[in-house]
Amino acid sequence: MEKAKKKTTKAAKCACPFCEEMVEVTALPFCQACGVVVRYCAKCETPAPKNAKVCPKCGGKLTSK
Repeated sequence: MEKAKKKTTKAAKCACPFCEEMVEVTALPFCQACGVVVRYCAKCETPAPKNAKVCPKCGGKLTSK
């Protein structure tokens, strides 16, 4: 009888723009090292500070990647 091969998929990761720690790419990327939910500008894709209401670079709407 053959052993069933397990498919393992590695989660995609990216660096936190605030502390450079590697975090999993999800709907709401969360950095455990610095405690930030990483949000990005929909226009210029710049990471924004956690308390920002709009993008500090262009004033665009913030989203999560």
